[in-house]
Amino acid sequence: MMQFYAVTDGGLERLETNTSATGSLDKALWIDLNEPTPEEEAFVEKALGVDVPTREEMRDIEESARLYADNGALLMTAIIISGISQRQPTRSQVSFVVTPKHLVTIRYADPLPFETFTQKCSRNPEAHTTSDLLFTSLVEQVIQRIADVLETATTDLDDIASQLFKEDGKVIQAEKGQQVNLVLQAMVKRLGRVSALLGKLRESLLSFNRLLAFFRQNAAPWMKDGSKAKIKSLDRDVQSLTEYESNLVSQISYLQEATFNLINIEQNRVIKVFSIAAVLFLPPTLVASVYGMNFEVMPELKWALGYPFALLLIGTSALIPYVWFKRNGWL
Repeated sequence: MMQFYAVTDGGLERLETNTSATGSLDKALWIDLNEPTPEEEAFVEKALGVDVPTREEMRDIEESARLYADNGALLMTAIIISGISQRQPTRSQVSFVVTPKHLVTIRYADPLPFETFTQKCSRNPEAHTTSDLLFTSLVEQVIQRIADVLETATTDLDDIASQLFKEDGKVIQAEKGQQVNLVLQAMVKRLGRVSALLGKLRESLLSFNRLLAFFRQNAAPWMKDGSKAKIKSLDRDVQSLTEYESNLVSQISYLQEATFNLINIEQNRVIKVFSIAAVLFLPPTLVASVYGMNFEVMPELKWALGYPFALLLIGTSALIPYVWFKRNGWL
């Protein structure tokens, strides 16, 4: 789908869109290609004199294939994470084609920053009057979204930490009817999901770090002062978010190690219970084995009190180890 947008006093205005609307293309400042057809790609290429990257070309990982100039236009591909609100984050490539007159975006996903960008332009249309201002503002929207996601990840990690370690010094306690191991395993999965999300965000931040450096260097001749100031601000934001993400990764490593240690402690507790039970029942088993033998000459075999005596001996042999374990704090 192809959409043309022009900036007016009321914000972004959607123009007539079709492959024959050359008049709308001349007025358009932003051309958004969302899953474009080959006909739409060919129309934009012919109108702007620039080769629009295909979906396969956008997936190339070489920097020369993601950041280059073509016929006076800057073609830049970055990674944006979508589907975060649906808890299904996926990485997708978005290409930006910036000329002195137009901004073209090529994408095959619907990231949230693109949905909220029109509202941002409507609130402050005078700050989006040129292609470079529009481009830097859109990138700023993406960076702000990454910051919001990192804040959410921080909240998740704080919640996991508060559940793992109670303020009274006790480790996590399962709800009624639940096993502690199952609760801890669920936390390991939560930490894994947050870790995978941070990995995708790190890749996105790295791609925008390179993109901004390339744009600042190559768009300098026609970039407005407002764009130059915003590029510097975005550079600082990307650097600070990258450092913040690294700190979260370190926190995840600590929480994962702590969770695995708690799982081991819980498993050792279960093994300890079985070990103590085996020791408690060992003496009674020995007594029962002795009196279970059927030799002809056994003093207690015809004794009237032999059965209650054997029961008493079995109970006493189990009680003595229990008292000893209890006194030494093993129970």
